[in-house]
Amino acid sequence: MRSPPPWSLRSSSGDDGEAYRQLARRWPASVTVVTTLRDGAPDGFTATAVLMVSIAPPIVLVSATRESSAWEMLGAAERFAVNLLHSTQRPLAEGFATPHERRGDLWRDLAPARDAHGIPLLPGSLGAFSARVRERVDAGDHVLVLGDVTEIHLGDEGPALLYGNRAYGTLRPEDER
Repeated sequence: MRSPPPWSLRSSSGDDGEAYRQLARRWPASVTVVTTLRDGAPDGFTATAVLMVSIAPPIVLVSATRESSAWEMLGAAERFAVNLLHSTQRPLAEGFATPHERRGDLWRDLAPARDAHGIPLLPGSLGAFSARVRERVDAGDHVLVLGDVTEIHLGDEGPALLYGNRAYGTLRPEDER
């Protein structure tokens, strides 16, 4: 087992926005695409601020910046799905992270499955949670959207797509290194 490299900490106040962003960028997270219907048409956005809150009952949380198109979608939605991306789905993550006015029609070639309420589910994903909005909670410049899981969709197993420090990657088990 390797020992960790020596390090030092630079501390700042809790309201230091730049230090907060620097540490947040270093925090690796699973990449998901949150999908919903907007005006009857499929829509979605890339999200890493997703959390499984509870198992009994199953509840998921999605965080969206109040000034974003993600919030425009979730603010009006009563249902959504959280699609966990496979490590090969980086192009989807990048496409759904692109602002609407520059992304083109991402759905044209996808042929998504639909859950029981018509919410699109991304093909090739590791799986998805379908949820009904339970509550929206104001949290600074974000809104936390809690959803009661209504369906669980399992795809094929494989490595999840991760994002951290402005780069995509995947997790390799320690014994494969």
